[in-house]
Amino acid sequence: MKLVMAIFKVSVIVPVYNCEKNVGRCIESILNQKLKELELILVNDGSTDRSLEIIKKYAANNDRIKIIDKPNGGVSSARNAGLDAATGEYIGFVDADDWIHPEMYSSMYDKITKTHSDICICNYIVEYPDQRKYMSLNTGKNVVSDEYDKKRLILNIIAPKDLNINSFSVMGSAWRLLVKKELIMENNIRFPLGIPLMEDLVFCLNAFIKSRQIVIDKGFHYHYFIDSLSSYKEDIYLIHKKVFIILENILRENNLYTFAQERLKIRYINMCLSTISNEASFSNRKKLTDKLKHIKRICKDKKLKEMLRSLSTKNLKVRRKLLLFALKHELEILLYAYFKIVIFKYNFKFFSY
Repeated sequence: MKLVMAIFKVSVIVPVYNCEKNVGRCIESILNQKLKELELILVNDGSTDRSLEIIKKYAANNDRIKIIDKPNGGVSSARNAGLDAATGEYIGFVDADDWIHPEMYSSMYDKITKTHSDICICNYIVEYPDQRKYMSLNTGKNVVSDEYDKKRLILNIIAPKDLNINSFSVMGSAWRLLVKKELIMENNIRFPLGIPLMEDLVFCLNAFIKSRQIVIDKGFHYHYFIDSLSSYKEDIYLIHKKVFIILENILRENNLYTFAQERLKIRYINMCLSTISNEASFSNRKKLTDKLKHIKRICKDKKLKEMLRSLSTKNLKVRRKLLLFALKHELEILLYAYFKIVIFKYNFKFFSY
């Protein structure tokens, strides 16, 4: 039976690109939501596998599914296309490899509407092949409307409070949010084009800054799936630097730069460590000498040198102190060996370094 004029409480946007293996699980978890006044927007971003065929089969039997088929443009362009097509009062995002708990959107919708908030954030579970890790948000308050408390949340989007904390636990992921569509449209908040990584971070930062009130849902609703070691990314150093400049500009425009300076230091240092770990990836086919040259180049980064000089290492764990020592003294062989061992030991896409 066709719906004449569907009024949806929530629009869920899923970018789809070459994910034939897992997209069915993702779609079914969304269609099985307790909240039924929900539309699912599947944005095929130029897939070359059977992904489009699979999502069309689901859409043929369900009036709540809308398909957008577009040329490949990256996850930001796919999500932005979904935003333009969304009719729901609130917007959610799910990645095609992941899945969600049946009560995710009923719980988050209940909290965001009862508290009249602009954004709801939930906890999530990292799903590895052989284990799972629960990632919780410790804010101290369930509803954040005070300007200072909101600023503290914004700091956590930028970086963890110190270098001892695994950067993977940072909040800057769109898929753990439910956002009022009015907030997005009135402030023209979009995912940045031309950035193949960390586009979520920019979106979340802009949304949090423009929001009036944020509510926390302590349920572990989202399942973030990691099935293998991350592949080598050729230009990750330049991408990281580009994103960092965007973050600095957003913070300056909103008079938050001074307030966020310490977190920016942590972010930049973590960014450099992440870039070095990328060089140690098993899928990096460059010559060892070229890998070490690139690590040396990162160690010589002027901004990194400046950050390291002004950072206190007093309360850091021994291995973090070791990494910072190696960065400061440009010990590229030690850094490469460390990350090679970590990757081999854990074989995780994200790991605590």
